[in-house]
Amino acid sequence: MPLIVQEPFQYGMSMLLELQRIVVHRRTAFQEVIIADTEAFGRTLLLDGLVQSSIADEALYHELLIHPALVIHGAPRRVLVGGTGEGASLREILRHPTVEAVLTVDLDGEVVELCKEHLPEWSAGAFEDPRVESRIGDFLDTLSDAEPGSFDIIVSDLTDPVEDGPSVHLWSRSYYRQVARALADDGIFVLQAGELDPLDLHMARCVRSTLLEVFPHVHFVHSYVPSFHCLWAFAVASKRPFDPSPPDLEDRIARLPDSLRVYTPARHRVAIETPPYLAKMLATPGKVVTSPDEVPSILG
Repeated sequence: MPLIVQEPFQYGMSMLLELQRIVVHRRTAFQEVIIADTEAFGRTLLLDGLVQSSIADEALYHELLIHPALVIHGAPRRVLVGGTGEGASLREILRHPTVEAVLTVDLDGEVVELCKEHLPEWSAGAFEDPRVESRIGDFLDTLSDAEPGSFDIIVSDLTDPVEDGPSVHLWSRSYYRQVARALADDGIFVLQAGELDPLDLHMARCVRSTLLEVFPHVHFVHSYVPSFHCLWAFAVASKRPFDPSPPDLEDRIARLPDSLRVYTPARHRVAIETPPYLAKMLATPGKVVTSPDEVPSILG
């Protein structure tokens, strides 16, 4: 019999997903991991009961998390990634010809190994690329040990800030200050910023207001991800002003391989333009999260 997973949503809603075949079901030292085959989305990764990515639509997430930020920068060489996971973010970063070195860090090495074994399409050989160094440990330790201005791009591809979750301490103002210290003056910080819910954008507004305490320039990118059932937000932040749609956008994207599934100049322009009614809500200040103890409040 297929297993039905109920994923809690917001505003009295939940989503049901039928898992036709369980490939892996394990509890690591940090979280519950399920890799399963589904009729709706193909092979799917779930952590603590929440869908993280699926073979059907992971490109809608990973290409929009990575490429707008790196294209806006223009010539990133040194990249730091918090949240290695399936390796799909690495796959997309390595498409950029200027990238010389990527350091990727994940707290849960067991999840990384399970993804290498059962979700190899996601990483597509990225872990074997000589430019990649993969570490297991607390991302905050890596940031603390980094020399100031070490990285052109810092990617925060972390699980949502649920109470007792493995990344709960990596969503506060103190965390963003550590990111800013390790980021080059002309660097770009990009993070997955949760769903753009249609009622009040509570999480996105909290993330934006907290980021603005540290980074004077913040812009949101969005993508619809069917397995998440909503528009998903990515925040792009910098110490210096940046043009979210540079005049040579087509030329910058033309340097990338033609094997991209989603990202194009037109898709970039759509992704950086928040629908007006959402932009109006997003401009309303949210709670500034000053310490890790307050992080679960981001979810409302």
